[in-house]
Order: sequence, then structure tokens, then C-alpha cells
Amino acid sequence: MRRLIDIVKKLSFEAPLEQTLDDLKTLSTATHDLTDRIEMRVRKSLQPADKPKSKKPKKAKQLKVRPFPWVTPPPSPPQKALPTANPVAASAISAGDYERIRQDFTSKQNALAPIKPSPPLAN
Repeated sequence: MRRLIDIVKKLSFEAPLEQTLDDLKTLSTATHDLTDRIEMRVRKSLQPADKPKSKKPKKAKQLKVRPFPWVTPPPSPPQKALPTANPVAASAISAGDYERIRQDFTSKQNALAPIKPSPPLAN
């Protein structure tokens, strides 16, 4: 295949344009067919081989379990809901929340402002 591609490349510069286009079309058709065949092989290798289907599916025998007359199961205590430490409450963030956060941030930022030097005391 590689040799054929090299031949088509070499002849594409020397051969007439019509022949070059025909060669290119033939090459593309051949690669398309080869790709289809390889895809089919891959699909077949990935799928398990078809097995002949049996007439009827076999059912497993079900054994009937008889309870012991002298053993009774203990009564199950009723389950209580577990208490939660933090009750779940749905809330949305409002514009007021953003404003409070902004004010808190600016107040902290102002508190960290550099100290302005005071003028020296006159004697």
C-alpha cells in the first residue's frame, strides 16, 4: 500500500491531470473499502460468537422453605428519625447579603489602612 501511495505521488507531478485525478479516485476508493473491511473485522472480534439458542430457558428449582414452628422472629423496634444538629433550611443569597459582605470588607480594609505620619511637635 505504501509503495502504491509513493508511485501515485511521483506520477502526480509527471502524469496528465486527468490520469492523476483517476489515480487519486481509485486510491481513495481502495482505502475506503479497506477501512470498511477492517471495521467489520474489529466488530466481529469484539462481539461474542453466536451460540445456538436453546428451545426453552431452564428454570432453577425453587425450594419451599418451611418456617420452624417453635421459632418466631423477634419483633423489630420502630425506627425513629435521627435528630440532626443543623436543620436544613433553603435560603437564597439576596442583594442585601452582598451589600453586608461588601460593607464588612471595606470596613476591614479601612482598618488596615496605613497610618499617616503626624507633623513634628514644635518646641
